[in-house]
Amino acid sequence: MNTTREEYSSRRKFIKRATGTIVSLAWLPGSLLATLNGGKIKNDIAKEHIAAACGTYCGACPAYLAKHGSNEEKKLRLEKRASSPHKASKGIPDQSWMDGLLCDGCLSGGILAAHCQFCAIRKCASGKQTDSRCTGCEELPCYRVTGLISMGGYLHRNEYLPNLKKIHEMGVTEWVKYEETRWLCPKCSLPMSWYDAECSRCGEPRSSKLFPLA
Repeated sequence: MNTTREEYSSRRKFIKRATGTIVSLAWLPGSLLATLNGGKIKNDIAKEHIAAACGTYCGACPAYLAKHGSNEEKKLRLEKRASSPHKASKGIPDQSWMDGLLCDGCLSGGILAAHCQFCAIRKCASGKQTDSRCTGCEELPCYRVTGLISMGGYLHRNEYLPNLKKIHEMGVTEWVKYEETRWLCPKCSLPMSWYDAECSRCGEPRSSKLFPLA
């Protein structure tokens, strides 16, 4: 009888602890859930954090890919960079512009690259907008957004305002799915970054759906 009671008590404790663990995991930030899932967030809703406050798609950012890309992808990019180096040109930054930076995405609540961590747009949107994005802001386009677009003249920043409009029209979850597909290699589906002229794996030119680098 004592043995039965001890077993029953042990089972109750196990179930209680397991339930507590599940509840705790449900409240973890997306970045931590990504880590528990092998470093990649696979849930579509969880990926909303890579739709940045300013409208950029973080999934194609070199700092995001450096942290969340597979080891194979990282190796291929380094090899491609070594074999086909390029310097900064009009609208295109030097290929080393984000070296050493790691990021979980604008609204992840996790690790952010320094320029995103102190971004005035992100801080403004988090205080004024329910979804922490500029999507529905009545002041858009404000001086913060237009100022960042013109800073450096980088080509990917020209997509900020059109992206915010699409997020508003499509909804953030569908927009992230759309962008995720748009930034894949047309041939082998390797994720590409903003300034990849061609796929690091198969050499296929970047999709015509992306902004041209010429």
